[in-house]
Amino acid sequence: MSARLSLILLTPLLISGCFSFGFKKPEPIEIKTKAEERVKLNLAEPAPLTGRELKWVIITKENSDKVFKELEEKGVDIVLFGLTDQGYEQLALTMAELRNYIATQRSIILKYKDYYEPKKPETNPPK
Repeated sequence: MSARLSLILLTPLLISGCFSFGFKKPEPIEIKTKAEERVKLNLAEPAPLTGRELKWVIITKENSDKVFKELEEKGVDIVLFGLTDQGYEQLALTMAELRNYIATQRSIILKYKDYYEPKKPETNPPK
């Protein structure tokens, strides 16, 4: 019981003890800002995208035997990947969207480069 009583009596004393030593108002914080020059990105200009050469073989009912025979004679593994005319159209549209996406990303990268590395005005303007 005496431990509880001493705890009850000491708690207000400890809490108020911080104020008894003369509470000082904190000094205001001074914030200073300093302009930093942007760090150069050092991005190399990417090489243009070049596709690899593809050889398309069109197989129809009329030429399938001839095409397969020619491929066997050349020692090519005969594998057939097929697209319908609508599938080929979808492939072409997907490739166009991919080209547009790449062009958009390139434009964004160039805008970032212009932002971080703006062109400095000429000191001697042309006459």
